[in-house]
Amino acid sequence: MTTLRTLCATLALLSLSLAGSAQYQPVVFDPASNLLGNGQPLPAEKQWSITGPVAEDINIVEARIYEDAAMKHLATTGRWERTDQSNDPSFNINLDQKLRGNDEYTVVLGFYGPIGREASDTLASRLSAYLGAYVDQSVDVSSNRTRLTKPVGQVMDELNIIVRRGADNYRSRLNIPFTGFSQLVEDKLERLNDTRLSDAKYMFKKKEDEGQRSQRIDMAQHEIASVKAMLDAELHSYLDREMMVLRNRTVLTDQATENTPNTVSINVGYGGIYNSGDANDLSYGQAPYVGISFPLGRRAFSSRFWSNSSISVGAFLENTEDDDGTMLTGPLINRPIYLGYGYRVFRMVRLNAGGTLVQKDMLNADGGTSSKLDVRPFLGVSIEINLWLGLGK
Repeated sequence: MTTLRTLCATLALLSLSLAGSAQYQPVVFDPASNLLGNGQPLPAEKQWSITGPVAEDINIVEARIYEDAAMKHLATTGRWERTDQSNDPSFNINLDQKLRGNDEYTVVLGFYGPIGREASDTLASRLSAYLGAYVDQSVDVSSNRTRLTKPVGQVMDELNIIVRRGADNYRSRLNIPFTGFSQLVEDKLERLNDTRLSDAKYMFKKKEDEGQRSQRIDMAQHEIASVKAMLDAELHSYLDREMMVLRNRTVLTDQATENTPNTVSINVGYGGIYNSGDANDLSYGQAPYVGISFPLGRRAFSSRFWSNSSISVGAFLENTEDDDGTMLTGPLINRPIYLGYGYRVFRMVRLNAGGTLVQKDMLNADGGTSSKLDVRPFLGVSIEINLWLGLGK
């Protein structure tokens, strides 16, 4: 019974520990002083959140974190939305993307409130007029057909840009961004790009005194109006999603993050250098070695594999013998030099594998000696100790 209670208590403490490790570190935004976290460095290599006061007429708060002051490289984004049942006096935005230490970011906070039906209709009318004007200038009507002045794909891209830029200061309550006009619009543009106006007489019945030119103009205008109508319908479908307008915007540049230690690890281990043979007749030399390893990834940003991996360089502390009894040394420091890949299997234990540069001195026929360099595989196991902690910028 005591053992069971002890086990339950241990599991409870473990659960609390895991729950605590998954928490977001809060950073408070103070609009009065225009400071984040009272000017202290932002959390680095951990999940964090931005919280602060919010007015009653603000329904959405958006945070955008950029890697540069020019705001060209977006690092992460987050959003808070007021629910119908909520009158919270503060917002809280959780940010899962971790920030790098010893760095600076730009934090942009946008505060959005309802715009009302009239303002929404005004926005729709303005964007619809822009789209219509763009279509008019993108269509060339000749004597016998209509043509687009640009490729259909480029026209689609530019139509989408008009909407995105025109609605840049607006956000949908449903958090659904504008994904672009549909395939139906593209099909309409394809047809407009090659409509034969000679077929106009089958579409429009005119009086005998109205010539073919009038019929062709009517057909061209009909096809252009069809494209505009479809653009207008899809635009209104997007804008009918309870849009919010930007009411306030705060840009905080040069937001420094916490200093995080840059570590180089020293490896002390024991390994074997391959000489010759196979598993049944293996010849190898063995000696202790020491070296420095450089990690291939940081745990906060890399997968478990990369954060446990490293490249190591070092030297064996003793010379070994070849299978014929000849001493194997090395260049420069008179010891075998190695370069290898290491993988941490336990907290301080690392397996290493790579190549060793050895030097073998041989006796010549004339009584002199000559040296030969050779690269041979090695395997080893080492203890890893972090060295030079806290090296920041």
